Amino acid sequence: MREIRLLVGGVGAALLLLGLSPAGASSANISHSYSSSTSIPNGSLVSLDPTQSNYVVPANSDNGQQLLGIAVASNDSLIAVDSTTGQIQVATSGTASTLVSNLDGSIAVGDQISVSPFNGIGMKAEPGSNVIGLAQTAFSSKTAGAVSKQVTNKSGKSTSVVVGYIKLGIAIGTGSSQAADSQSSYLQKFAKSITGHTVSSVRVALSMIIAVVAFLALITLVYASIYGSIISIGRNPLAKFAVFRTLTSVLGMVLLTAVIASLTIFLLLR
Repeated sequence: MREIRLLVGGVGAALLLLGLSPAGASSANISHSYSSSTSIPNGSLVSLDPTQSNYVVPANSDNGQQLLGIAVASNDSLIAVDSTTGQIQVATSGTASTLVSNLDGSIAVGDQISVSPFNGIGMKAEPGSNVIGLAQTAFSSKTAGAVSKQVTNKSGKSTSVVVGYIKLGIAIGTGSSQAADSQSSYLQKFAKSITGHTVSSVRVALSMIIAVVAFLALITLVYASIYGSIISIGRNPLAKFAVFRTLTSVLGMVLLTAVIASLTIFLLLR
């Protein structure tokens, strides 16, 4: 998901041309005036421009660390500080109608909303992502006024996303991992403690099955080869060199089996 980068820079403007409008006016927010070298539609997530003082740019996954607020109309703000014509009003507190997508799934009331790979458009937050606030209304492909858009990633693969507006309570911060952890199974929590990231329960279960089968197979091979070697040498001491060669071959097979099993588990859990 994080590899996707918006190639169509004017998605927000295109939505306005398609007639998409905010679900409701912003309310009870305080906004401040900023300059911008690009057109930023109302409802867009914006970040501070690191190259110019008092300038903002559409927020995305790359500049989320400088996340500032939501672009709004000055007459939709409870207090609009320095509402100069031609500048961008950015709400930094309160509530605002915000552009979002279903890129990371449908949005429920209370979900954290973060920056996305798309300029100015939010999505359901992932743990550790830069969060703009909490959704106060739900959003899905069936939401009234939602628009489906085709976008292309860096590798040329086309992706369909649904974009629209929700009412959002602005609270800038970092996405919490507690919700995701509470929904994880015991197997996923165990795998995450080892790998450092979330792995599906199916992959964890397959990895455990492979580990158990490989362990039993290795124990059986080692025990059978050593036991058989001892019995053979006891019956015919002159055959010990041939027995040792066979034992070496079996132990080599044991090592190869262990390497293959370990590599398979690694690929499943990475």
